[in-house]
Amino acid sequence: MYSFIEGEIIEKSETRLVIKPDGVGFGLHINIPSRTFHEIPSTGGNTRLYTSFQVKEDSHSLYGFRTPSERDLFEALLKISGVGGKTAVAILDLPRDRIVAAIAAGDSAVLQKIQGVGAKTAGRIVLELKDRFASELMEELAGAASGGSRDLGEFYPEVSGRNFAEAVEALTELGYQRDEARRQVRVSRSELGEDALPEDIVRHALKSTG
Repeated sequence: MYSFIEGEIIEKSETRLVIKPDGVGFGLHINIPSRTFHEIPSTGGNTRLYTSFQVKEDSHSLYGFRTPSERDLFEALLKISGVGGKTAVAILDLPRDRIVAAIAAGDSAVLQKIQGVGAKTAGRIVLELKDRFASELMEELAGAASGGSRDLGEFYPEVSGRNFAEAVEALTELGYQRDEARRQVRVSRSELGEDALPEDIVRHALKSTG
C-alpha cells in the first residue's frame, strides 16, 4: 500500500512513532524496531521510513524501517510459521547484516537470543531462508571482489563475518555513525588480523580514534 512515508516526527517511543506526512493534515502510527528509535531524529525532525502494511482480521498495522532491505527481511520473516509482526520487529533490533549472516551460516543460536524466538522458530527461520540469504551473500561477495567498496569479511557467514558485524554494532552503540564504524573495523582488522575478536577490534578502534 505504501512504499515509504516521509514527514515530521510528531511522537516517538522505542517501539512506535507518529509521522505527519508532508503536506497532509493527519499523522500515521508506525511500529518500529527499537534500534530504529536511536537512528532517527528527535520529535520535530523529519525522517523517511520504508513501510510494510499488514492486514489481519482484527487489525491493520503499519511497520517502518530505515532501509528497503530491512523491510524486505521483515516481510520474509513474516512468511515463516510462528513469526508474527512483534517477533519479526524484535529480530530486526539486530543489524540486518548480522541477521543475514547468521541465517546463511545456519547459526540459529543468534536468533534464539531474541525474546520470543525459541529453538523451533529459530530453526524454521534458518531452514526456510538459508538458501535465499546464502545466495545474496555470494552475490555481494562477487560485487565486492570485482571492485565494490564493502569489506569482503563483512559478508562471510563464518566467525570472521560475525566478528565484523558485532564490532560494528558495538561501535555504533558507543556513538559512531555506522559507515564510520565499518571503516574503523576494517582498519583495525587490517592491523589485528581477520580473525580478531570483536572486543579486541573495538578496543583498537577506540584507541586509534582517541
